[in-house]
Amino acid sequence: MFKKSLSVFLCALIFFSQAAYGAGLRTALGIINVDNIGIGRTYSLANDNNTPFVLKNTSDVALGIRIEVIKPEERDLLEGYEPIPDTDWITIEESEFTIPANDKVSTDVVIEIPYDEEHSGKAYQAYIWSHTTTGSVIFGLKSKLLITIAE
Repeated sequence: MFKKSLSVFLCALIFFSQAAYGAGLRTALGIINVDNIGIGRTYSLANDNNTPFVLKNTSDVALGIRIEVIKPEERDLLEGYEPIPDTDWITIEESEFTIPANDKVSTDVVIEIPYDEEHSGKAYQAYIWSHTTTGSVIFGLKSKLLITIAE
């Protein structure tokens, strides 16, 4: 019985590994630096920096995608950065969509810093987590968002 269960498990593992291997999601924005945002200001990657957030589907099947903003854990912070106080500071213009096979989509990342002197001169880190919502294997990638606030 144990050998049969182990065989089924190994076959399932190989099957799902091959499915993930054949799929792919890519972005050129692995690290996003946004420097010297003033408190009370709004910053758009697409409009202010002419750099929309582009995701490419490198697989041969359409992928359902969701993009979420998440706080990093303390162990994942770069030196000199704090976790972003509130992920609601960051809005993804379009956060759920389907990317056709071998195609790409773009969206905007908008950062809105509240008007509060306590944030002046601080450096914050967040993740933009792009992941699949369809298929038998969920996979994704995290882009590191590094924000410095002007003094």
